[in-house]
Amino acid sequence: MERLYSWVALTALSVVILAALVDHLPSAVRGSKENFTIAAACISLIFGFLVTIGFVVDSLGNLIIGNVVESAIATVVLGLWVFAIAFIQNPQNDIATAIAGSTEVILSANLYFFSWLTFLTAVYIVGVSFQDVFRFGPKFTQWVLLLTASIILMSTSIAVREEICSNAAAVTCERTKYAVAVGAIGMVISFLAVVASVMDKMSRLMEIGATVLSTILYFFGVIFLTSANGPASSFGNMYFSVWGGCFASFALLVGVLFPNAGRSSEQEGGTSNSNANTSGNNQEEDNI
Repeated sequence: MERLYSWVALTALSVVILAALVDHLPSAVRGSKENFTIAAACISLIFGFLVTIGFVVDSLGNLIIGNVVESAIATVVLGLWVFAIAFIQNPQNDIATAIAGSTEVILSANLYFFSWLTFLTAVYIVGVSFQDVFRFGPKFTQWVLLLTASIILMSTSIAVREEICSNAAAVTCERTKYAVAVGAIGMVISFLAVVASVMDKMSRLMEIGATVLSTILYFFGVIFLTSANGPASSFGNMYFSVWGGCFASFALLVGVLFPNAGRSSEQEGGTSNSNANTSGNNQEEDNI
């Protein structure tokens, strides 16, 4: 059911972002990048609707649900949105964001927020579908989200660094360079973690080291980048990506520090149910 809700969300978000793109980008001003983003929204809408129907119609679901086909569809959708989000959110394209002085500003709220929501939903669907179909570890999706946040942070910081360093104070320029470093290191760490999870080679020591390092980087990233002199002091790609990376890192850190927390709750729940069943059986025997 979790994947069904995700596919329904992808379908609904694709409708919204497609309408926003058509409204914000008249045919007279569309280029190859704009046409690609519209095509990506159309394809994600079609695939999202198709898979949603598959959860309802058994004959179709047997072909595409819970197998390699669903994972392949999710991968195609994510691949399209990797490029689409880069085109939409790049401040140099003036589609959803732009640079005003040393600050990243949002030009279209619908394009900005719903393109991110669509992209993140596609990332989440890939994570949960691969996790369910190929039986990857439970932290696979979290590492994928951290990888996504790191790529966004690095690419956005590189795109705006030159303009910020030309117009802003030296401290803001240095912190933008730090953002590039955090994104790059976080991308390498999370990519290696994703590969290790896929190959089932994630050792305990590797997991602790990768999680602690990414948490430290993003913790100071939030402090330096979102402060008054930071390049992510206002809403924008850098702001949301550094906070997203911070939340993902801390979620992974909690899982490392308390690995048995969820299992203990499940065991307690199972023990309670077992005791309840035993008591019920004893009571029935007494009545007999």
